[in-house]
Amino acid sequence: MIAINLTTLIGLVGVAAYIAAHFIVQVLHKSPRDKVAVALNILGPICVLISLADAFNIASFLTQCFWLGLTVVGWWREKKAVKNGS
Repeated sequence: MIAINLTTLIGLVGVAAYIAAHFIVQVLHKSPRDKVAVALNILGPICVLISLADAFNIASFLTQCFWLGLTVVGWWREKKAVKNGS
């Protein structure tokens, strides 16, 4: 039986956030710039990074860092463009 501790549970929340974001974009045809999709794409890697505290994996760590960084950069650029009226 698999033991579900707090960090594992948080990691599963992150996976659910990734899947929900992908569902919103691919099935519901919402924009990847949609606030909910962006929020889920920020929540996902944060949760998975927390889960790595118990079972560190460098490949997963780097993937999560880049996913989070790219999402934040995209969100910031979109916010800036809307503010500037572009």
